[in-house]
Amino acid sequence: MAPELSVNARGRNARRYRDPGVRGATQEAAARTQSVLADTVATLATFELHMSVASASTTQSRWFDDRALASPRRGALADLLQAFEAQGIGPNRKAASASLLLRLGWAGGFAIAAYLARRRVPTISAYAVCFSEMLLVQSIWVRDVGFVGAHDDPLAGARGWIAGAEVTELPRLLLDSLVAFTEPVVATQHAWSGLSRHALWAMATSSWAEQFTNVARQMGDEQRGVREATAVLDLVPELRRAAPTLYAVAGGRNARTCQRRSACCLYFKGSARHFCASCPIIPETERLERNRSWVASQPPPRTLVSDPLAPRPTALERSVASTRVGGV
Repeated sequence: MAPELSVNARGRNARRYRDPGVRGATQEAAARTQSVLADTVATLATFELHMSVASASTTQSRWFDDRALASPRRGALADLLQAFEAQGIGPNRKAASASLLLRLGWAGGFAIAAYLARRRVPTISAYAVCFSEMLLVQSIWVRDVGFVGAHDDPLAGARGWIAGAEVTELPRLLLDSLVAFTEPVVATQHAWSGLSRHALWAMATSSWAEQFTNVARQMGDEQRGVREATAVLDLVPELRRAAPTLYAVAGGRNARTCQRRSACCLYFKGSARHFCASCPIIPETERLERNRSWVASQPPPRTLVSDPLAPRPTALERSVASTRVGGV
């Protein structure tokens, strides 16, 4: 089902961005000395992604690379799936598969945040993830990656740059990247546990949608995250069917985007018999009440990074705004 990546040969399609005049010379000088990955990781460090992004390994972590994550019958992943069962979040194979895809989907926040904050799409050739003691994704180690981005990216042509693209092409490239990252695990988990592809993709797209709104909220426009998530997931019918329903919920002085998943994660089959607040099984009134309670408990959002696609104020608008400082 995985669509072919639109750009799949780093270097072969590389394009150096040149801008006339001094500005162009400055940008090219920066491109010669700075890696696109390093710049992207530095930007993402300003966000709360509920995981870290690493460009090098840390020896104290147990990493699961892409091959290990696609090998559920042996090795490290077999141990991890057993740990899910021991902690009650994977009481059977299907529930363990659902838990794994929820977590791997969360790691997609690297690509989603790079797209939203820098208009860059990573093409990941090799990666690894590690898990916390609570068995949540703690970090993604990006071992081999190149980037496609907007033609006017200041690091176009730098180390790790693949090619420039029109902004309108980036959503499709992002989806290609996310699917290439996730499809091998969906396929092997489906074969191992028997959980349907629809349910597995429902877990991954649920986490993707959460990261879209999480990052966009920190950029000051949570609704952009809803729009972008919807537009990206609508591009492939299988993912459109699996995607969660997103809706706004007010609680106290806060408003947040909540979701109803298109399939159950089966967590309720564990000993705690707990149903998630996004569960499609529980009554709508209960889900909304739990949503409102959660939203009311959240701190007010902080804007950390500006939206690179937001309209820039004109000189006149800046002048008018400056005269209003201090009150009129």
